[in-house]
Amino acid sequence: MILAGGRGERLRPLTDCLPKPMAPVNGIPFADYLLQSLCDAGISKVLFLLGYCAESIVDRYGKYLPGGIQVEYSIGTAEDLTGRRLLNAYPYLEDRFLLLYGDNYWPIEIQQMTALYESKKALAMTTVFSNKRGTAEYGWENNIEVGPDAFVIEYDKKRISKRLNGVDIGYFIIDKSILDPKMPGNISFEETILAFMAKERRLLAHVTNRQYYYITNMESLKNFEQVVKREGFMPISLEAVK
Repeated sequence: MILAGGRGERLRPLTDCLPKPMAPVNGIPFADYLLQSLCDAGISKVLFLLGYCAESIVDRYGKYLPGGIQVEYSIGTAEDLTGRRLLNAYPYLEDRFLLLYGDNYWPIEIQQMTALYESKKALAMTTVFSNKRGTAEYGWENNIEVGPDAFVIEYDKKRISKRLNGVDIGYFIIDKSILDPKMPGNISFEETILAFMAKERRLLAHVTNRQYYYITNMESLKNFEQVVKREGFMPISLEAVK
């Protein structure tokens, strides 16, 4: 499942008529690279949570990707927050699913993630970048504290606490049972659902040293263009389904 419905204001003018995941990376939409990473991880079904300029994503990816990967869409409004998008998609959700941000790229460590999740019998898990060299989006600033038992102690979007020891990069594994489809309001997944799970010490964390990348502004988009060339990250080949 990919959160892909925001306006991407910091990528204007590219996003004046495109959602952020469609921002071009060396002439190819960022989402193409994201989808190939999911394919590499063995994912067989993708659900886009859309809002702003949803039609550009629907038109590009259709119902199937190479390898028979099924694609579905849950379409809301550009104003919907992440929690609202997730709850609106409740009927589409598998009992357990992987949830990604549509503007982060990270080579998925799916086997390690699944092994930890199952061994701890968790209901929700996030992926945390260790940020040992200060190479996260906000440099040395972190937003999450992970305890020695691999459970999150604090989730701090404002990055204030001095005990924070990593950066939440998404790539969540979620059990559908933690979601209440009747929860009202335009809620944030991070500030409402995740924060509650963390407060109760029920949010597990897969900590990784592997660098993640993001396209939150023009500078980071240009950086990812160079990373793709250097690391050999590949986009999905849509020609295979034409």
